[in-house]
Amino acid sequence: MIEKPLEQMGLRELRDIARRTMPAEAWHHFDGAAETKATFYRNPRAFRQYMFRQRIFHDITDPDIGIELFGHKLPIPAITAPVGSFSLIGKDAEREVAEGTDRAGAMMFVSQAAKFNPRDWRNASKSPFVFMAYMNRGREEVAQYAKLAQDLGFAAAGITMDTVRPVKIGDEVPLSTKDGKPRKGHKSSPKDIEWLKQQVSLPVIVKGIMSAEDAHDAVNAGADALVVSNHGGRILDFNRAALEVLPEVVAAVGAQVPVLLDSGIRSGGDIVKAIALGAKAVLLGRPVAWGVGAFGARGVERVFAILAEEMQRVLTMTGVACVADVSQSILVCDDPGGRWRR
Repeated sequence: MIEKPLEQMGLRELRDIARRTMPAEAWHHFDGAAETKATFYRNPRAFRQYMFRQRIFHDITDPDIGIELFGHKLPIPAITAPVGSFSLIGKDAEREVAEGTDRAGAMMFVSQAAKFNPRDWRNASKSPFVFMAYMNRGREEVAQYAKLAQDLGFAAAGITMDTVRPVKIGDEVPLSTKDGKPRKGHKSSPKDIEWLKQQVSLPVIVKGIMSAEDAHDAVNAGADALVVSNHGGRILDFNRAALEVLPEVVAAVGAQVPVLLDSGIRSGGDIVKAIALGAKAVLLGRPVAWGVGAFGARGVERVFAILAEEMQRVLTMTGVACVADVSQSILVCDDPGGRWRR
C-alpha cells in the first residue's frame, strides 16, 4: 500500500499506522481502559453533541490560536499530556516525544511515572515543561524531583491525584512502566497540595478533578491551576466524560485559576469546543502516542500541525479572530431530547 507523505496525513491515518507498527503490548496499553471501557468511549463521544455555528461574512483568514500559560507564549492551546508509558512504544520514544513537542513549540507535562527524570527531559528538549508527581512514589522522591524541575527552569509542578486506585487495562492492573513493580493507589488529600506549595515556588497544578467540590478543595489548598481529567478512562468505569464536567468546574473556580481539559481530544475542533466551554488549554495523550508510534518525533510534530490547521479552520468558519475570543456562542448543542438550542 502506498501511503501519503507525512505532511498530508491526518490524525486517523497516524493512528492506523501506529496500530500496525507499535509493539503489541504498547498498542494494547494505549488503546486500553478500565473494565468495559465505557468512560474511554464516552470521552470523545461527549464532543459530538456540540455543533458549530458557521459564519462566513467577515474578513478573518488567519486566526490567532496562540495563548499564554504559566508565563510562556504557546502557539497552540494543546499540551503533551503527562504519560508515563511512552517507553512501551520504544526505547527512544520519550526522547522523541520531547523532540517532537519542542519542534511544535508546544508545552509538555511530564510524568514522574516515566523512565525519564526531569533532567532527562530537559536534556532532550527546550520546551516549557511541567513536572507532574504521583504521591504514591513517596514525599521524599516527589520533593527531590519537584525541586530539580524548579532548578531546571520548569514552568510549573503539580500532582496527578486521581489514582486513589491504580489504573486498569481491562480487568488487570498493569505493572509500572517505570520500574516493573505492581502499581498501587494512594490517598488523595488537599494537604498534599499544601505540602507541595511549601516545597517549590512554581505554580502548582492538580490533575484529576471531576467535580466542583474537589475543584473548590484544591483551589482552597493553594492549587494554581486544575486539570479536569478522568485519566483517559483508566480509573473509574462509567465515569462522566471530562468534557461533561468541564462547565461545572469552570463555574466553580474558573474565575480564580486556569482550568485545563484532559481526556478525549481527537481533533482541532474538539480543542475549540473545550475552550468555548471554559478550558484554557487541553492535554493530548493518545494522539501524541499515535504520532510517536507512527513516525517518531516527526509524527508528534505532525499531530500538533494537524490540530493547529483544524483549529484555524474552525475559527475562520465561525468568524472568530483569535482563540481568546472563543465563546459558547459559536456552539449549538443537540441535547438528549433531540432539541437544538444555542
